[in-house]
Amino acid sequence: MNVASHPPNQAVARRELVFHSDYEVAIDADDKEHTDLIAQQLLREEPGLDRAPPFGPLCSRGLVDAPLLVIEDHSGIQLAQERNSNRNLSYRAAMLASEGDLLVVYGKRDPDFERYCRDVLGLGSVTTMAPLIADPVQSLSKACLQDEAIVTKATGIAINAGRINLLPYMATGGVWRLAKTIAERARVPVHVAGPGPTLARAVNDKLWFAHCAALLLGRDAVPHNRTVYGMSSLVGHLRRFVKEHHVVGLKLPRSAASLGNMVLESAAFTELPAKAIAARLAEAINQRGWESPFPLQITAWEGPLLGSPSAQLWIPLSSKGPPIVEAVFDQATSGSVSRFVGGAPSTLGEQLRQRLAHEAALLGALIQRLGYFGRCSFDAVVVGDTEESARIHWVECNGRWGGMSIPMTLANRLVGNWRKHGFLVFSYLDPDGIPIAVPQLLKRCDDILFRQGKTSGIVLLTPGRLAYGGCDFLVIARDQATAEQLSEEAIKRLSALA
Repeated sequence: MNVASHPPNQAVARRELVFHSDYEVAIDADDKEHTDLIAQQLLREEPGLDRAPPFGPLCSRGLVDAPLLVIEDHSGIQLAQERNSNRNLSYRAAMLASEGDLLVVYGKRDPDFERYCRDVLGLGSVTTMAPLIADPVQSLSKACLQDEAIVTKATGIAINAGRINLLPYMATGGVWRLAKTIAERARVPVHVAGPGPTLARAVNDKLWFAHCAALLLGRDAVPHNRTVYGMSSLVGHLRRFVKEHHVVGLKLPRSAASLGNMVLESAAFTELPAKAIAARLAEAINQRGWESPFPLQITAWEGPLLGSPSAQLWIPLSSKGPPIVEAVFDQATSGSVSRFVGGAPSTLGEQLRQRLAHEAALLGALIQRLGYFGRCSFDAVVVGDTEESARIHWVECNGRWGGMSIPMTLANRLVGNWRKHGFLVFSYLDPDGIPIAVPQLLKRCDDILFRQGKTSGIVLLTPGRLAYGGCDFLVIARDQATAEQLSEEAIKRLSALA
């Protein structure tokens, strides 16, 4: 596979993972010197952060022209296994696979979806395998290691090609152990498209990221927050926070989307004694299934918000150049805990978007300096009443693929450069949870599906949530207004299935 960055108007081959950027982000000498100083401080605080464990001389970071083993293992995310995130989303990684690649999915295979990817989207003939799962919360990587058929298949692909890539959702220790096993069997290089597991864990930790962002960009670059290590500390900080903020959030450090968020109205706690606050918090934590929740982050839940943007980056090996800021998206969320339900190109003003891109580039440069390689995004909130007075607060680093980067990369494969088209990602959830089968969905939406040779239509991203009445879509169209119309038409048709 060729990994390349192309000018916005240059057509690209379907086989490539291509990273476009419209952002002219300059990191000057002072920025580089400051970034280096912060990186040195972080390495003093955690000396092993930039070192990968000894997985053998044949295992290394990188992404080369060779077949892929694509695996969307969510085990590095808190609550993901318990909430069936692997089961629901593991097929989403099919959007990154091509002819001759190996895709590993959690649970049962879905031949209808596989045919859709091959025949309708034209993504190529991909070998799909599902390992035996010994335990409902077993990680996908560990299950692969214990499945001889999968290890043998991956080893054979590696031997035939002379090398192989592992393209993981997140570069966990399990992914690297799988790479090591394949390398030892095949005796050829295995390249992992991600950082070492220690750094992967760190960048996905909200507590660590808040510390880094404050060091690099200043304390005003993050919301008011504190790390708490036990109930007494949480109660003490909460009593102070509710006096300063109308709404307070609690966040598990390594959760994704809204799984690990709890939102508290300050008015409900201001008059309570410490013992009553502790009892109420313990009950809420237990109801959410947060086992062993500490440490966690207590933070201001800010408003009013002008937006919740996400900056999408590809971070190459440091020898290959600086981080590429590919896009700034506006994220759509739902409910009090801000559950992600989609996104589109940001409509914030150009000056604000450029500022977001520049700060994201600095954050990317910092973790690149620590040894980071691969897909990454940074989430922020824009606080204020007007863009002129708005404050950018960075809230999370996603050192992994996700709900916007996978569709964005797929759109580049399908139409050459998604920026020349309307682009929209959205989730639909049937209010009654009525199951939808892949053939039924495709038949109902037949004339608005994206197909080979077309330049617009809807793309089903994964079949994982169809059994619960949920669908995840990418929309590509000639312009943004048409993309929004297509999404509304899709929702209308899916609602009619009930």
